[in-house]
This record gives sequence, C-alpha cells and structure tokens, in this order.
Amino acid sequence: MAGTSPPRCVAPPRRIVLPRIRIQLSPKSIASSSSPPPTSPPWRPPPPATARSLPSRSRRSHAFPAFLPPAVLSVTTTPQQSPPARLAIYRPRRPPPHASPASACPPRSLRSPPTPGVWDMARGGGLVHTLLLVLLLLLAAAAAAAASAEVELLQPAAPAQNDPESEDAAAAQAQAQHLLPRPLVIELPSSSSTAAAAEGGDEHEPGPYPDDVRCASWRLAAEANNLAPWKAVPRECAAHVRDYVTGAAYRSDLDLVARESAAYARAATLGGDGRDAWVFDVDETLLSNLPYYADHGYGLELFDHHKFDEWVERGEALAIPSSLELYNEVRGLGFKIFLLTGRTEGHRGVTVYNLNRQGFHDWDKLVLRAAEDRKKTATVYKSEKRKEMEEEGYRILGNSGDQWSDLLGSSMSARSFKLPNPMYYIP
Repeated sequence: MAGTSPPRCVAPPRRIVLPRIRIQLSPKSIASSSSPPPTSPPWRPPPPATARSLPSRSRRSHAFPAFLPPAVLSVTTTPQQSPPARLAIYRPRRPPPHASPASACPPRSLRSPPTPGVWDMARGGGLVHTLLLVLLLLLAAAAAAAASAEVELLQPAAPAQNDPESEDAAAAQAQAQHLLPRPLVIELPSSSSTAAAAEGGDEHEPGPYPDDVRCASWRLAAEANNLAPWKAVPRECAAHVRDYVTGAAYRSDLDLVARESAAYARAATLGGDGRDAWVFDVDETLLSNLPYYADHGYGLELFDHHKFDEWVERGEALAIPSSLELYNEVRGLGFKIFLLTGRTEGHRGVTVYNLNRQGFHDWDKLVLRAAEDRKKTATVYKSEKRKEMEEEGYRILGNSGDQWSDLLGSSMSARSFKLPNPMYYIP
C-alpha cells in the first residue's frame, strides 16, 4: 500500500531464567509440629533440572515481567523412613512471544549490526579520532580558501588588448601589490640649503619638517660647531633666531652656563700664589649687542665691520646679568681676571667705559687686537694671547666665550664654557 511504512521489527523482551529454589526440612522439625502431617501422594524424585548458567549481571538487574504468574509453593513430607521432606519453589519460564506480522523479527544472528552512535564511539575511544578528523578537515578548508585568495591577489585582471591606459593601470596595480611592505625611506635634508644659507642666498629646499623644527636643528648644529663656516643666518630661520634671542629660552641658556661655571669655580683648587686665571670674552659674553643686531636682522645681514665699529663707539652695549654675577663671584674667589676681546686697540677707551658703566670692575688685564693681529683669525689670535699668559706663569683654569674661536686652539684652559650665540660665526 502506497505511503505505508514497513512494519517495524520489535525485539522481544529479554527472557529471564531463574534457578529453581529448594528448601529442605528435616523430619525432626516436621515431627515436632503440633498439627498432624497432611496426607500426600508418595514421594517421587524430582525431574532432573536443566543445567543453565546464572544470568549475567545486566540481566539480573531487570525486574520480572508483569505477565509471569506467581510462584507455586509445594511442600512434601514423608515418614522418617522416606527421604527428607523438600520445599520447592518453581517459577514458570516465560512463554515465547506471540508471533504476529508486526512483531516478527529475524533471529539475532541474522540482524545487521546497529550503527554506532557518538556516545558508543566515545566509549570505544573513537570520539578523539572524530574530533581530530573534523579539525583536519577545517584546517584543509581554510588553507584552500587562503590559497585561492592569494592566487586572486597575485593574478591581476588582464588589461584590454591595444589599450595603453589599461596596461598602465594593470602595471601600477601589480607594482602596488607586494607580499611584503615596501621599505620606509626617509629623505634627510641635503646640504644644498645649508650651503646656500652660508652664502647668504635665498634658496631653501623643502623637507619633511616644518621650518621651525629645521631652524631649531640648524641652531643646535651651530652651537655644537657642527656646521661649515657660515656668514649669515638662513633667511627662513631669521624669525626663529629673533624669537630665540629675545625670548626666555636665550636667557635660560645663559643662566645655565653661568651656574655651571660658578659651580666649577667654587670646586676648583687654587694654587694660592695668585697665578690662577679666568679668561672672559667681551661681546656676547659680558656685554650684549642685541640692540645693534635687532637693527640688522639678528644675523640675517652679512657682518659689516664699519657699522659694528660705529656701534661700539657709542658704548651702549648692555651687561648680561648672569655673566655679571659670574664675573663678580670668580673674582671674589681669588682668580685673576683676563679680558680677551677681538676689539681693536682703537676701542680701548670706549670699551673700558662701557664695561665700567655696566658694573664690570677690577679686572687684571684687558687684551685687545693690535695692528699686527688684524689679519689673524680669532682662533690664532686668542691662542697666541693665552700662550703669552702661560709664559708669564699663569694657570688658565677657566675660559668663557660665545664663539668656538674663543675656546679652541692652543693653550686651552682646564675647563671652557660656551655661551649661546646663533647670530654670527667668527672663525
């Protein structure tokens, strides 16, 4: 009949076979009974019991089926001459199941083995193998997906034939698609802008940094004597230098140099013979010429000796406060004070006037450039003057100046202190 499923094979319940239980009563116990023994047929030996093995542990755990009839209790007694009385309890065996088309099943030996479930596989140790197999299948699927994506990435779309624009786009796309990132290239500023600035030119090569950052780096290089000889401040750095020398940063740097110099002077061991000397430069070391450089671009213009001499003759240079304090402290500690300047002998009078007016007094020697020293560089000129001091028996323990030419060369001091000055460079 269409739409009707075949009859389901219902396995019959498991048959439970119980052993026959025998209870033996002795004749003595039966005779002592007050009631007379009942009459019974003559005793016959019981039929031999069929040898059956006890049911397994799993079979004994089942309850008796409801259809089994109750046990039959039979007691047989005989006189003393007969065999002992026996009490037997019989449990009839379970009748065979009713054969019907819906419940008829083939023998157990002919049935197909049931399909093992997950729990059966777990009990047999197959769950771990199943999980490993599933994991391996997932990994293989992920690797295949990644390989296909990589192939798609490495195979750009083919450009249209006879189409230059498509070919260029495809080439650019292929160039952009790299398995590894391209190296980061940082282009440092070249020396062309520095050379142009040293010549006073206006050329400026743009770089990856703002002008203020580039100019701060330039000023640091100038203070550290890392630049080639330069004649003027780069035009793009004029505002940076102006803000620096007129702001708090310049005064803070001057104060720091003065504090370190004073600490060194206090810790120095003097000979006690009046031969320990300290050398000071004058311009931008003791006296500040900022009013003059404010009118000339704070170093943006090329240095003009004639205009600067006119400024010196006015005697209006201002004292640097931190340098004045250092000057007085070093002198009070017992150092000999030598003033070594690049000014000429023709400016001796106005220089002494300007120094005294600003609070500098009682120095031991003021050395100015003579006529025969005009063509010498500042480094050579000041090295020779320091050598003359040593030949006179002085020990130069300290030296303060705003130019490296004030400090380098021969006959250098035991300790030198460089004051900041980004406005001009004197070789």
